[in-house]
Amino acid sequence: MSRHQRTILIADFELPRGAVTVEQLMAMPRAGWEHLRNQINVRRREDRSRPIARCRICEGGVFIRAQAVGDSHIPMYAHYPEASKACPWYEGNNLRPDDARAAQYQGHQESALHRRLCSTIEQLVKADPSCTHTAVNTYLRSEIHKRGRWPDVFADLSGLGRFAFEVQLSKPFAPEIAARHVHYDAEGITLVWIFNTLECPMPQGFHDVVAMQRGNVFVFDDEAEAASIERETLALKCFMENGQGGWHEPRLIVLDDLQTGYGRSAFVEDCRSEALKQRCKKERSRWWDAAKLARQERPNSPEYSDHFEDVWSDMKAGIPGLWEWERDFWIERSNRARAHAAVLYAILCSVAHSAAANRPILHITRFSGDGAVLSMLNSKLNGSDFKHCASLIEAFVGGTSLSELLEKASLRRFIAEAKQAEAQVDQEHPLWRVMTFLFPEVLDGLVRAELTDLGQLPDWASSAPSGPIID
Repeated sequence: MSRHQRTILIADFELPRGAVTVEQLMAMPRAGWEHLRNQINVRRREDRSRPIARCRICEGGVFIRAQAVGDSHIPMYAHYPEASKACPWYEGNNLRPDDARAAQYQGHQESALHRRLCSTIEQLVKADPSCTHTAVNTYLRSEIHKRGRWPDVFADLSGLGRFAFEVQLSKPFAPEIAARHVHYDAEGITLVWIFNTLECPMPQGFHDVVAMQRGNVFVFDDEAEAASIERETLALKCFMENGQGGWHEPRLIVLDDLQTGYGRSAFVEDCRSEALKQRCKKERSRWWDAAKLARQERPNSPEYSDHFEDVWSDMKAGIPGLWEWERDFWIERSNRARAHAAVLYAILCSVAHSAAANRPILHITRFSGDGAVLSMLNSKLNGSDFKHCASLIEAFVGGTSLSELLEKASLRRFIAEAKQAEAQVDQEHPLWRVMTFLFPEVLDGLVRAELTDLGQLPDWASSAPSGPIID
């Protein structure tokens, strides 16, 4: 394989994300790898000495390069320019942002259309009675950083705040997108990217902007201009992702419709977070529906109900090694792996639901009272069936608002004894992967980190106790 055909095969991310192979990266939904791409670029801007992702071999910082394939893009890892060329995974020189920008603009930094749009937007926002100051392509002195910025349009609106509007006609570059968001966030200025049209296919730079704006696109076209004149304030056409690779019908919005209290993002509705949370709940809900039917059919042994067959079959089709483990589990323990997984699911559901309600809610065992969750965990770990799951149960409890239960002497003892008594399933084990698929908010480091970045990690999945400990 020639040097320019090589690629980074594994990147080590900061925890909780951990190692991510290039195959895993390519298999992610677009929203997932775009979020990673933006976070890498934001960290690069904030602190070059601490990259979020490093090459497994040379430990140099890496970023995610989007390779255009037809109407879509494929994510690949790439070294930063300062990386060691001796790395066996070094893939060749990358075009520096300044050189790429010069090639794109061919010496012309602003088009006539860009100038007209900036001037028009400035005049329209100035017509708003609450507007106290506007400027077009004027140096904005920094209040925090040594270096300021030249926003396309700047506006200060009483009661709403300060806005920087970037009118983007050609594709922006990912490092510059991150740099502007970091800068304006630190300055307390809301950054809004404005397109003149919704392109299809959309260049990756535009996708990066959409990711920053939580799945929202703001377009200023003839219709938005007419609405702005009529309303005597700046109106924009807002397109929002529909979760199926397309867009909802656009709606006209004004600046007052924007949510601006979420750090670097300005949006009308957070399409990305909601879609991610729904994906987290989807498979767990299917198992929950199966569990309810199973309890009705076999109240004394619901785990053996055939109502789990469909969800279990789907797991075997999607998780490598699961059917082999099912076969070996029967040979080793004379029990059905499906039933074993159903009980483990009930244990983890009990912890999750108790954490969410801040009171004991058990779906397994008959313990009651304030100490019910602790008693359930002690009982299951003291028995023979789940000793090999002690590390998994410990990780799960530690990733919820009931994490302080791990400080209880009895639970610490049972976990230690279980680990000593039996080899533990680890994160690569099919059973752990099943539970990761069902509870990604806790066990999937990539999902957990993304929810945390977006400020959307559920309270029950936060390691910080939400109230009095249930012990």
